Amino acid sequence: MFLLLLFYLVTPAAQAQGSLPENSVALSLEEAVKFALDQSLSIKRNAIDLGGAEYAAQRLWSEVFPGFSVRAGVTLLPATPLFFDSPSFNSDAQSYSLNLGVSLSLNTALKASMDRIALAYQTQILNYNDAYRLLEIRVVKEYLRLAALQRSIAHREASLMFAMQTMENTRVAWQFGHSSELTWLNSQFSVESARYDLITAQVSYQNALGEFLALLGLDANTVVILDGSIEITPVVYDPDKLIFEYLPKRPDIIRQHQTVRRLELGSSITSLTARTPSLELSTQWSGGTQSNGNQGFSSPFVDRISGSINLNIPIDSWIPGTRQEQNVRSARAEVEKAKLDLENALIQGRTEIRSLVANLRTTWASIEIARLRVDLAQRTLDAAGVAFRNGTASFQELEDRRKDLVDVQQRLLEIELSYQNLLLDIASALNVDWRTVTMLPPIGAELEIE
Repeated sequence: MFLLLLFYLVTPAAQAQGSLPENSVALSLEEAVKFALDQSLSIKRNAIDLGGAEYAAQRLWSEVFPGFSVRAGVTLLPATPLFFDSPSFNSDAQSYSLNLGVSLSLNTALKASMDRIALAYQTQILNYNDAYRLLEIRVVKEYLRLAALQRSIAHREASLMFAMQTMENTRVAWQFGHSSELTWLNSQFSVESARYDLITAQVSYQNALGEFLALLGLDANTVVILDGSIEITPVVYDPDKLIFEYLPKRPDIIRQHQTVRRLELGSSITSLTARTPSLELSTQWSGGTQSNGNQGFSSPFVDRISGSINLNIPIDSWIPGTRQEQNVRSARAEVEKAKLDLENALIQGRTEIRSLVANLRTTWASIEIARLRVDLAQRTLDAAGVAFRNGTASFQELEDRRKDLVDVQQRLLEIELSYQNLLLDIASALNVDWRTVTMLPPIGAELEIE
């Protein structure tokens, strides 16, 4: 009885029944996701990139904004003989000048340049939303992993309790001569083995908890109480329907389309810049004292204005083999390669969705078998316990059945966690909210995207 009391005092379950520490927090799935999103440095970094792209996209007029230049100069040391003539500093030759210039360059690639800036903004929006959703799914997976580890600890606690009860009964039987010393020693070994398995499971949980708290941006000493779960029920989807409806909306597919478009715009800019005329407009005003005057800074102020229009017609890019012509060909080749990458991404996307749906079906079949095995293992252990107490079964038989129950319980937890992760992977592969998939619509139902 003393051992049983000690066991209750040292297990986490007993601690949970007492007063909770001040740094404890109860987390539902939604709250865990919110914590992570609020603290994520990568999300904040993506937000900065998005803000910069938005700023540029809203100011496309900057592509045709003229260039202004202002220059001021003072000649403090006029041309003065140094080595081959008598040095004579002429202060009357000092002067100052002011220049103001405006220039504007126009070419046929301006529209493509503006489109590329707008496309960059759309890409940043996609990257931000994709990172946001992937972080959500990662947090949910870690949450479910912790929940599974907690259940594993509970199973091992129950197994240890059973072993300790068996040891206590064996001790009493041995004292009264109804059991051998070997059985008594084996029961002690069984308790220590179960205790070792429990400690190992608790260490795994603490390691996973540390990673989870870091992901959420919480203090490492925070006591987390998981308050939520995802029910596991069978779901069947038609992969062809999912591919038709959701594959074009996947971030990687959209991103690859944008890559093709970006390279097309880049190729257009390269070709237009290298092969079409450009017009340069400029005007300049200058003023100051005359440098050859004889009154220095007191010379009369004079100013002048000038303007020019230049038409540049490139020729080199039209000549085969020149560097400019090679640049045009290279830009076009990059477009063709990006289109091949897009086709490859579509093939991989179809394969991934079909594989996930197939794995979901087989995993559910494994869950049904695993649940049946747990039920049979529990009934077998109960029967072995009765037989052991009646003297018709050996202790080794009872010990084997106890281990069998723990093993099949652990296997069921792993398969159920794998099923939940598959649902989340499907949400990621279809680019839908994880809540949509984990609500688990009836068999054969279609997903609805927000």
